[in-house]
Amino acid sequence: MNIFASYINPFNSGISIISRPKLSGFGDHWGILLPNGFVAHSTDDKGPHYVTYQEFAAGRPVKEIRKVPMSECRVTLQRIQQEITHPTGYSLLENNCEIFANRVTGSIPESPQVKGWGFMITLIGLLALIANVE
Repeated sequence: MNIFASYINPFNSGISIISRPKLSGFGDHWGILLPNGFVAHSTDDKGPHYVTYQEFAAGRPVKEIRKVPMSECRVTLQRIQQEITHPTGYSLLENNCEIFANRVTGSIPESPQVKGWGFMITLIGLLALIANVE
């Protein structure tokens, strides 16, 4: 895929972390919108790879999470290429789309969505345990 094709970035910025609702399940799917309009993202079936903006959006609304500072753009592109050239396995808990996007843009590689779901499951489990004790 030629990632240097001409395209207008809809968010009018260099590099941005973007998201859209997941196609199945709850939460958002994250990717990195590049200046040429392609999106680098990671999926459970393909790992890290490039798609067009339209393929990423898949008919769903896309929102910008944050812009990557211009001073970080070059190293972000290098990290993305490294991840695509030498992919690590996808893992919902340790290497999902959110973790990928945060890591390659120089942020803490974490997934607040997974943390939130983990908290909710723990809370429900504790409430169920308390209900069974009484």
